Amino acid sequence: MNETFKVGDAIIHPIRGAGIVERVEERPWRGKSDWYYRIRLMNHHATSLMVPINVAEEIGLRLAIPESKLNQVWRVLSDDPTKLPNDHKIRYKLLKEKLHTGDVFQVTEVVRDMAWRQQREGRLNTVGKRIYEESIKLLAGEIAATQGTDVVNAEARVRDRVRKYVVPPAVL
Repeated sequence: MNETFKVGDAIIHPIRGAGIVERVEERPWRGKSDWYYRIRLMNHHATSLMVPINVAEEIGLRLAIPESKLNQVWRVLSDDPTKLPNDHKIRYKLLKEKLHTGDVFQVTEVVRDMAWRQQREGRLNTVGKRIYEESIKLLAGEIAATQGTDVVNAEARVRDRVRKYVVPPAVL
């Protein structure tokens, strides 16, 4: 067993988001035994995720960022937005790819860019809203894991920062 994470570690799954390693356990599967991380997801307290230890690195499971990197997250959120493609299929494909990298800075860019797009357009369509909400939840989960707080408080902080940084366009 090549264990990278320990019980109690705050980790990030690139698609499922933040969680806490509850235990490492051996489980039978398809006639053999494998070792798994049992992870309690922070956004869904009643949900556990089982990840085989031998594929954890391959799927991008990683430790939550250290608190020392949070200022970089807030800086990315306050930066000017990236110009997104006009074609919605290309735009949404790009945004989903960024979200599922598991990289906190790319997730933060999605939050920022979609917040600016919502401000500029007045509203987002259904797919845009879904991507925006998913990005906020992923970012809030990472912040909650980093700071040892709950996701609701972390999400409120993210939304406050978005309101602070996304300035309404000047009225002409």
